[in-house]
Amino acid sequence: MSKPLFLTGMMGSGKSTVGRLLAASSGATFVDLDERIERLFGRSIAALFEDGEESFRDMEGRALQTLIDEPGFCGRAVVVATGGGVVIQAGNRQAMHQAGSVVFLDADPETLLGRLLADELERPGCRPLLNAAADSARAQLDALLSRRRAAYEACDVSVDATAAPHLVAAQVQAALQPTQPGARPSESETTDSEAV
Repeated sequence: MSKPLFLTGMMGSGKSTVGRLLAASSGATFVDLDERIERLFGRSIAALFEDGEESFRDMEGRALQTLIDEPGFCGRAVVVATGGGVVIQAGNRQAMHQAGSVVFLDADPETLLGRLLADELERPGCRPLLNAAADSARAQLDALLSRRRAAYEACDVSVDATAAPHLVAAQVQAALQPTQPGARPSESETTDSEAV
């Protein structure tokens, strides 16, 4: 990895967990954008959301830009776990694409819901945009994903994030490997017409 990698996706898609695994396996620096926001603005994510989502998104964009503007950032191996809504602003998407590679960790709503409800039991209030009641949480997830899907899919690589984190990390690494000239296709890439 020779340039920054930005992990995007819905809350519960595993961006922080997968990001730490990717950074550890590649010797890259890991940055959790939410943690950076909390340090820069001196309040928890939940407290910042109390001022309204629009205010939070502005701070999120500023935190992202200060990271990208750090001297030498674009030439370093860095894995950035972004917040689920960072893709909402077109400027954020453009900045990430210009600085490095953008990966969408795509998980189905059932998987997301299971992970988020488990998180909520462990850390109540950790997801400001999610009502903890399971019956309404699914509807909220569906609505958020529907509004954001096109922005998520405007990425360099999309990876199925329903598997265990170490498997998702391996998928991301494989998807980002440059194709070698003259390399033989892997078994999974062989078409039926090529099979013997």
